[in-house]
Amino acid sequence: MKKTVAIIVVGILIICGFGAVAFPDGICQEKMTLYFSKLLINEDDNCVTLELKGTNSVLMKYNHYMIPTRIETFIFPFGTEIKSIECIPKNLHQQTLTKELTAAPEPVLLGFTNTYQNIIRDETPMTFNGWYDYDIGTGINRHERNVIVKIQTFPVQYYPSKNSIEWVEQIEIEIQYKEPEEPIVFANEYNFLVLSPVEYANELEDLVSHKNNMGINTKLVTLDEIYQSHYFPMEGRDDQEKVKYFIKNAVEQWGITSVLLIGGYHAFPTRETHVYVEYFDVNEPFVSDLYYADIFDANGSFASWDTNNNDVFAEYDWGDSHLTDEIDLYPDIYIGRLACINEVEVTTCVNKIINYETERAYAQEWFTNLVVVGGDTFTDDTWKINEGEYVNEVVMGILDGFIPEKIWDSNGRLSGSTPSGVTEISDVINEGCGFVDFSGHGYIDQWATHPHEDERVWLPKPWGYFNSHVAKLTNGEKLPIVVLGACSTCKFDMIDDCFGWSFISNPNGGGIGSFGVTTFGYANGGGREITGGFIEEITMNIFEAYNERVDDGLSITFGDMWSASMVDYIYPNMEVRDFATLESWQSFGDPSIVVAGVSQTPEKPTKPSGTTSGKPGISYSYSSSTTDLDGDKVYYLFDWGDTNLSGWIGPYDSSETVEANHSWESKGRYQIRVKAKDTNGVQSEWSDPLPISMPINKKLIDLPFFDFLEKFPRLFPIIRSIICFKFFKCF
Repeated sequence: MKKTVAIIVVGILIICGFGAVAFPDGICQEKMTLYFSKLLINEDDNCVTLELKGTNSVLMKYNHYMIPTRIETFIFPFGTEIKSIECIPKNLHQQTLTKELTAAPEPVLLGFTNTYQNIIRDETPMTFNGWYDYDIGTGINRHERNVIVKIQTFPVQYYPSKNSIEWVEQIEIEIQYKEPEEPIVFANEYNFLVLSPVEYANELEDLVSHKNNMGINTKLVTLDEIYQSHYFPMEGRDDQEKVKYFIKNAVEQWGITSVLLIGGYHAFPTRETHVYVEYFDVNEPFVSDLYYADIFDANGSFASWDTNNNDVFAEYDWGDSHLTDEIDLYPDIYIGRLACINEVEVTTCVNKIINYETERAYAQEWFTNLVVVGGDTFTDDTWKINEGEYVNEVVMGILDGFIPEKIWDSNGRLSGSTPSGVTEISDVINEGCGFVDFSGHGYIDQWATHPHEDERVWLPKPWGYFNSHVAKLTNGEKLPIVVLGACSTCKFDMIDDCFGWSFISNPNGGGIGSFGVTTFGYANGGGREITGGFIEEITMNIFEAYNERVDDGLSITFGDMWSASMVDYIYPNMEVRDFATLESWQSFGDPSIVVAGVSQTPEKPTKPSGTTSGKPGISYSYSSSTTDLDGDKVYYLFDWGDTNLSGWIGPYDSSETVEANHSWESKGRYQIRVKAKDTNGVQSEWSDPLPISMPINKKLIDLPFFDFLEKFPRLFPIIRSIICFKFFKCF
């Protein structure tokens, strides 16, 4: 049984106030006021959860109570010195709870473990004591390097011993900072740097020419040239650090924003990180290309990832001494890797990149197809939901202008025999799509999941979807970006054709890029909290990054999606699994490749026009129109309200009226809406809905007696007279 208690502060809710004030000695102050109201206490049989209007997150930390929080991000010019941060709570309220506050779910591995790990807590959950916490780093944000300040406020304080809370209506944020006396300006000689073993240099010449012809100033540098100080004096204690120092020099002296690494584990040096996850006793080093992207630390100095100078990199609670290096984790460049093992694979990747950009794949009709694959990630869990399918649904909600193909256990497409789940996955990818989302379990060469509540069976049968299946894809030039919410799918240090890379290396199709982890993946327990942390949160951030840039009419690159997913993920005082997730988040692909072009968003389409009442099985026509501010031609997508979409119709001239037909199979009430996209793939918002009805069946009772009356209607007056006389004395 659930009940909700609402505590409302009467007044006008203002999201925030923001302003800057200057002081002597060049000190400036940023001020923001956060406002909170309407505390909701949701009670179930065992615990309570809290909601507070004005918050945008929940503290989802293992062995901590879940409390609503608000995270704010502040961006300052590169080189800014943060002097102080203070958050002042105001207008405090107190409230006693009837039950204990809900604790965060247990973390779970996304590897090939067969059951949900419902581990019994051996200690009392903790609560966060304090009204705020913060994190400072430097990173790249929409192609500009900045100082990034993340402030997490906690407008609710929980006191377990009293089972009571305090919450505030306001928190005032004050940041004092000093910008550099002279703005730090990077050169602008090159935008894009390609680093490669000398063996692949000839195969990369076409790529460099193509990028330069597109207006992306590109420079190819071989590893030998780095080691021989051909451009900059060589620095660094090993090959990895020499490469990283070279990238730093290229950033500062050439203005590089994107870097493409060419070569697999044996061809191009990789940095191993050392993160010990005590909860799972995981102490396996794993490779991290973030090492090459995180150039600057929080102070703007070189980020060695070895702050204790013991030649063991990226330590977190590592070794007998439990050592930890200080790392800010913010990418300072956009980075990607083509893990090629020979010249043939290099040529394959170069050809795919050139064709993808030349044909403007993001503007093609097939690009707005979305493939989602999932089942029951964690069987025997409390929530009894198919977590993989739930993750897919969240992705579909983010990309709500994409037309989804759902390969799920629940609809039989993943668990079927004729056609098999493997065939279903391959067939829809071969038809062409912009994105693929796999949510489930993984290993170095495969992805798999379970049927609902059946840990004994792996889907697709018999054991999953393998790199050997990916190698047989024949989608040609219709190449998706593949997002892998699963363990170990991008461990290119273990095998040359790991699952994530196999999409890119396929010469006959596959994908243009992929994201996944190079080690174990973690999830926030079973149930709907799965998207609230670790690997599935960062996969959501990938899609959010794409969606936000496109909604703003901005160009977005593959590397921009990767970087934004990490910047959005970082929060103050992260735990060990957060570090493992971020450091292992691998991108296979060209970071400079454009996934959406610059374009103004088409205006909101007019409300659909057409009949508002009809009969099932009859086709009806509806129309709408929009204006594109750039004068581009536009396509339209109708949502018929019955889970069916029209598919993209067009192209039409700006302001030209579009008509589409649809018939409804069942009686009921529906809402029709429409959205538009221009020839750059930029989509409008949805139109206002048009409510319609297919008259509802008025046959309220389905009994043999009424079937009898339908067959012999002449008897109805006689029966009516008998009933009326018997009960109401009508005569």
